[in-house]
Amino acid sequence: MKSNYKFSNLCGTVYRQGNVVFTPDGSSVLSPVGNRVSVFDLVNNKSRTFAFENRHNISAIALSPDANILVSVDEEGRALLVNFKRGTTLHHFNFKKPVEDIQFSPDGKFIAVTHGPHIQVWKTPNHLLREFAPFVLHRTYTGHHDDILSIRWSSDSRFFLTTSRDMTARLYTLDPLEGYRPKTFAGHRDIILRAYFSSDHKSIYTVSRDGAVFEWCQKPSERSPEDDSDEEMLSDNEPTGPDAIALTRWGIAKRHYFNQAHTKVTSCTFHPPSNLLVVGFSSGVFGLWELPEFVNIHTLSISQERISSCAISPSGEWLAFGAKKLGQLLVWEWQSESYVLKQQGHYFDMNTLSYSADGQNVATGGDDGKVKVWNTTSGFCFVTFSDHTAAVSRVEFAKQGQVLFSASLDGTVRGYDLIRYRNFRTFTSPTPVQFSALAVDPSGEVVAAGSTDSFEVFMWSVQTGKLLDVLTGHEAPISCLTFSPTGNILV
Repeated sequence: MKSNYKFSNLCGTVYRQGNVVFTPDGSSVLSPVGNRVSVFDLVNNKSRTFAFENRHNISAIALSPDANILVSVDEEGRALLVNFKRGTTLHHFNFKKPVEDIQFSPDGKFIAVTHGPHIQVWKTPNHLLREFAPFVLHRTYTGHHDDILSIRWSSDSRFFLTTSRDMTARLYTLDPLEGYRPKTFAGHRDIILRAYFSSDHKSIYTVSRDGAVFEWCQKPSERSPEDDSDEEMLSDNEPTGPDAIALTRWGIAKRHYFNQAHTKVTSCTFHPPSNLLVVGFSSGVFGLWELPEFVNIHTLSISQERISSCAISPSGEWLAFGAKKLGQLLVWEWQSESYVLKQQGHYFDMNTLSYSADGQNVATGGDDGKVKVWNTTSGFCFVTFSDHTAAVSRVEFAKQGQVLFSASLDGTVRGYDLIRYRNFRTFTSPTPVQFSALAVDPSGEVVAAGSTDSFEVFMWSVQTGKLLDVLTGHEAPISCLTFSPTGNILV
């Protein structure tokens, strides 16, 4: 008998909280699921979950540009350094404070981490060596007066932008620059959620929670009234060289507003090569804007709850969204306006599960009244039945054929056709009762359910839906029912 079981996959939920991340090749998306990380292969339609576990639910993850190192940080600031390709844990580390954001530099040499009102930049550990203390602190940066929410690197890995709850953004240099003081970007009336560099680094965009987008460019230099060559003057005074970002005198060039009534911005991301800004709102709506013209390309409602996280693939074709409250993970291809992936776990607790006879599918029932069927190979839910109006207490596959039965506290037992994906039969009792147990005979022609309030067992014919018999005698709620392999005995 085989007893050396190993963790294989995680089904039942696809997203819990934290940020979703695309792999560098854009073919997979990483999603934090509780204290684990799941990888959804969007090309091959498969999912897998790493075996490692954080101590608490994961709040932030980061993947190195070469896809060799994965860092997952839990709610208390404890991090795991993982070899992404092998899925093995290399090191445990404690940042000692909750981490809002963690980002690898584009060259992969440094990791920037929020640390309250400070930023810590660490040298990236070597994933091929086992070291006693692989995390080496490069520098700590100060200046903000409240917790920092996000970090974004420049493409040359020499500068980074930070945003904070103090309603400002700041521009830092990785290494000290003589005479340089971190630039402050102020003017928003609410918390700044994210700040981004444009592809040519001549513009900076800041997005605040109240729906404002500010574009920052070089301030026009002072010039005499009789000088009409404005463009020449600007071009002559534009800083050049590798330190141009630090030497630029930044000022607000344009102010844009989303004008979404009674909503707040909850998440956003920016794709510099295509100048696409993706914004998720508290109403479950997301929008796609092209900068710097601020042209609205697309707006769509994808959820009933706030969008907690959003990401854009390296090619700019796919958008990934995570909704914390509903446990939703969505991948949307905005050009064709179609879903690449749409998955959602149970809203409340899961009560029961059952394997199909061939082991290919698993059915689950939850307190949200939904019955979901999952493919064990891919890990995806391929059908959801929402016919029940109360918690589902039991689910059971028929031994023959593609038929699934479910019992619920709403007083019904339902049969589902897994070929046409419909509820083909509903079984009820003469008087309303709550069902807590379910059994299907080996032939699949008789279904039995036990109640919690009348202590009776009801038996129906699957073909006709008629009540065959009511078995009495129990003096307490019925917790379990099963047929013998021959089908002539019910226990």
